[in-house]
Amino acid sequence: MSARVPYDDFAEIYDVWSDSAPITRANQAFYVRQLVAAGGPAVELGVGNGRICIEAAKQGKNIIGVDSSSKILEMCQTRADKAGVSELLTLVRADFRDFVLEERADLITIPFHSIGHLLTDDDKRKALSNIYGQLRPGGRFIFDHFVFDPSYGPGPGVPHLRAEFRDEESGRDRLLWEATTSDLEHQMLRIVVWTDDVDAEGNVVHRRYRRINLSWMTPEQSFGLLEEAGFEVVTAYGDFDEGPMDEKSTHQIWIASRC
Repeated sequence: MSARVPYDDFAEIYDVWSDSAPITRANQAFYVRQLVAAGGPAVELGVGNGRICIEAAKQGKNIIGVDSSSKILEMCQTRADKAGVSELLTLVRADFRDFVLEERADLITIPFHSIGHLLTDDDKRKALSNIYGQLRPGGRFIFDHFVFDPSYGPGPGVPHLRAEFRDEESGRDRLLWEATTSDLEHQMLRIVVWTDDVDAEGNVVHRRYRRINLSWMTPEQSFGLLEEAGFEVVTAYGDFDEGPMDEKSTHQIWIASRC
């Protein structure tokens, strides 16, 4: 029996969780372009429900999708089946730090801030070293991350309503809430997510909590870790329209290559 990972608990709400993130639509078009343009094997780490890789597959691109959550991979497979692109996707349950490809890749991506699930510098070093080793010479590695700003959002620990939707299985209205606290010393976010199922009279009849940790890096730290792993940094964007990164950027999008 495989060990549970935090995102197993998110499978039930993952579609709404990802769709309600402000960055979702902006980063999808960017990564689909990058994957489709890859000259050889293309890999998406943290493939999630397949919202990116399936769109690339619809354009005829073979994609290898890696995720640590078996439940999330099941969702991705179901969506790929419905989209008619299953034969173009190879889904692998593995960790960023130890996945192994049958053939070295031309492109490896980590979208959606997912590098933050690596909580320590040692975790990040192991992952970047493994990614470097799974790329062919000249192959590219692309990932994005937020630039942490303590003033962003409603404030530490303040709940906010992220989405309201209908749960298909129960037929009830469901509210998706989120509250986040930060540990500045360790560059860590603690994210608590919960759902309230509400009946026709407005009573909460079921509540479920989910919790994850997410680390952050400054752009200087990202650059240093890439160089330490042996990558050559090609460019860094500050948004998914490929604008330059500067001190006002809220995102960091890195493109690096294996020397």
